[in-house]
Amino acid sequence: MRSIFIGAAVLAPALSYAAGFDCAKASTPIEKAICASPGVSALDGELGDAFKTALAGHPDKADALKLDQRHWLASRDEAISSQIRDEPGKTLSGDVARYRDRIDFLKGLDAPVPKPLDVIAAALPKLSGSQYDVLHGLAAKGVPLVVAKSSDMSKPSDFPYEADKTVADALTEGSGDAQYRVLAGSPVSSVYSLQGTANCWSETPFRIEGKKAIAVEAPDAWGADCMSSHELVKIAGDYAAVVVGYGGADELRVQAARWEGKAFGKDALLVARFDHTLSMKGSACAPKQSPCDDFAATAMTVANRFDRSPLADTLARLPQGADKAAHAAAYAAATADDGMAAKKSQTRPSLPDFGTGYTAGSMADYSAEGTLFPLTFRGETLLGYIDHGHVGWRVNDDWIVSAWRLKAGQLEPVASAYIEVKRGAFLLSSMVPVPAPDPH
Repeated sequence: MRSIFIGAAVLAPALSYAAGFDCAKASTPIEKAICASPGVSALDGELGDAFKTALAGHPDKADALKLDQRHWLASRDEAISSQIRDEPGKTLSGDVARYRDRIDFLKGLDAPVPKPLDVIAAALPKLSGSQYDVLHGLAAKGVPLVVAKSSDMSKPSDFPYEADKTVADALTEGSGDAQYRVLAGSPVSSVYSLQGTANCWSETPFRIEGKKAIAVEAPDAWGADCMSSHELVKIAGDYAAVVVGYGGADELRVQAARWEGKAFGKDALLVARFDHTLSMKGSACAPKQSPCDDFAATAMTVANRFDRSPLADTLARLPQGADKAAHAAAYAAATADDGMAAKKSQTRPSLPDFGTGYTAGSMADYSAEGTLFPLTFRGETLLGYIDHGHVGWRVNDDWIVSAWRLKAGQLEPVASAYIEVKRGAFLLSSMVPVPAPDPH
């Protein structure tokens, strides 16, 4: 599944490893690419050993470990497949698929959880499958946790404290839309703003001494990262700077730095892993308003298969009784220089909704990473098209699936479906090393 990449993988492990499988028997493009890349091959071997050690040390978590490893391997295969497609014949980069992050996760299952993350770690099984606002979600379930609110300043002069120069500068930087965090009883707060379309953070923490706001050094948790969730939180009796990162439906990352009286302490990072489920948001068939439950079922079967193994070969086999020539002609039309999936073009269609509007508010554009495949629907051989949901450069975990017919030399849409990928049950959590701050 798609992930938010935090940190960089280590290119060479301390020990000497070979791939976690026999390279002499490598048969798939993924296995061959790993074996042809010494750095990644070594990481694959180290990962295999880490997984075996985790299984041996946690027999009570064997089912969760195996399921989570299957999810991670699917995301690994997808990442490597993407690099093979974009840079054929090139050695895999050392940070592909976040191998080092996965190894660190498996090795950190027994690491002690420091305050105040211990409260969050103990409460993770309470998270509901659809709950993405994790901190407020836990608070609603009785976890002793209070999230600071944002001020409603309309101008810098509304700031209620006597700001030192650093804080005063933060109040007026950028577009002047800075706010500060409000948390009753907290000895610390921050002035913050969000910049650009990627919502990159600018954060200036300060300690409160009477009516004075005195800037303090920002913890790594409040770095200049983007598209994350910065919070000031009271957790049990502690105050902490927290950043929550979502690595897709499968992963949650909570980094926290505890307030220690005059400054923030050392950051710590908790990673939680979850199962995920596929849920049909909607489907449509041509012409508008046609019954389409049968395509919804077909698309769900396709998405479930591809979700487990997101590789072109997974769907490449012609269904029994399919018209091979019809599929070949449709594929050729789609990949032609002026086709909807032209190899030399980044322009791709949106998921057709046939005027129903069922995709409104969703990320429903295709990308150059979409996969074409043979599909039989209502007895007709069609061209299938599957991808994650995109809007511009943004991508989510959801699946979009459509079917196309070649008619008079042109491809026309026949049916479509949007399938949401939702967080499922909690599986495992681990303490991992804090990555270097992201300079975005």
